[in-house]
Formats: sequence, C-alpha cells, structure tokens
Amino acid sequence: MNRSLSLFVLPLVVSAFQSPASQAYSCQSPLSAIKESTFGMGCFWEPSEELLKVDGVVDTIAGYTGNPSATEAPTYDTVCFGRQWVEGVRVKYDDEKISYEQLLETFFQTQKPKLGSRQYASIIFPHDKEQEKIASAWKSKNANIQREDGFLPEWTEIEPQSKFYQAEGYHQRYWQKQRPRFALIFGLLAIATGALNNFVPDVYHQSMVNFANASVLAIGLVQILERVLDAKVVEL
Repeated sequence: MNRSLSLFVLPLVVSAFQSPASQAYSCQSPLSAIKESTFGMGCFWEPSEELLKVDGVVDTIAGYTGNPSATEAPTYDTVCFGRQWVEGVRVKYDDEKISYEQLLETFFQTQKPKLGSRQYASIIFPHDKEQEKIASAWKSKNANIQREDGFLPEWTEIEPQSKFYQAEGYHQRYWQKQRPRFALIFGLLAIATGALNNFVPDVYHQSMVNFANASVLAIGLVQILERVLDAKVVEL
C-alpha cells in the first residue's frame, strides 16, 4: 500500500513544485511590437498574475523599484522592513494589441495598493517621455473616476523610472505555483486526519497517516529550501 500510495502522490508533489511556464510567448508578435512599462500595484503577487490574462500582455515580472538613491540590490527583507522600495511589476506588452493608455486602465483596476505604504504604493513609472505624457493625460482625464473600493486616480503617483530589480524566483508566478501546492497539502491533511478511512481497509490507515504527515513535512522543507536556493535578485 505504501508503495502504491507513493507512486500516486510523488508525481503530484513534483508537478506542484514545477514553475509554470509563461504561456504568453507562444503567440508573441515580432519583437519590434513589444514594449515595456512598470507599475507599483501593491503586493506584486496577484497583479502580476492578473495582468497576464489581458490580451496583449505577453509577460510580467515581479520586482523592486522606486529607489533611485540605492547603491546595492534590495532583498525582500529590505523592501518589507524599509520605506524606500516599491514592489513593482514590469509589464511586457504588444503595442499592436493593447495601447499604453489601455494598459493604464487595466493597471488602475487591477492594482491592490495600500495607502500610506511605500512598499505597496500605487505608482506609474513611465519609461520615456511618451509614456509620461500619456500617463499625465490619463490621470487628468480620469480625476473624478472612483473604483468600487473608493480608490481615486489622484492617489496614484507618477515617478521617474529608476532601476528595476527582478525579485527572488519564488515570487515569480507566485500564486500559479502555490495553488496546486496548497491543494496537495489539503489532500494530504485529509488523509492524515482520517477523512478517507471509510474508503480504505483498516490495516492501511496508520500507514496512510504516517505517509501523509511525512509528505506535508517534506513539502514544507522544500518550500524553505526553495527560498534559500532561489533568492537571487537581478537588475534588469
């Protein structure tokens, strides 16, 4: 029974810890049409994923920006415990499918900012004069528009572009990786608590519990190991 259960669970564990490949590049347009933009959108986990669902967005990168006076690369800890860095999202988009102004509309509705927080601030970082002009015009035009949560465009800042550092690997596609892991852990906990005992002969119950507990512990250790080994921050 242990061997059969291992053969069933092991592929799930492996697949849960594989980084999801970006689907956007399979249909990417010629490079001449690809442009970049950068935004502060609150915690970068969710917005970086949501933007990938937008037609014309080909890639997103979670990172750190907004600190032009920095002399060294940040880490997640220095961002969390300081007031200089912004969690940013670098967006690569197909200018033939979505304009910068349309991207600004998507940014405004997708962001999850926190007022009073530099780390989770709502900021537009134009990459050139054209983007700066469009961003300023967009902000003026939508001054009276209010999101359902009450957030106003006037609370979004426009700041000069500064160095952007790609965040540690475990932050990239964060929820796309974590959802299957949480689902796997939930299933293992169901086994460990005896939720499936009615479907399995009594003789296998303890073995299943032991295996499930060991598997949950192993997943936790892999999570920790991932943070240690995938902690490189790269300037883009």
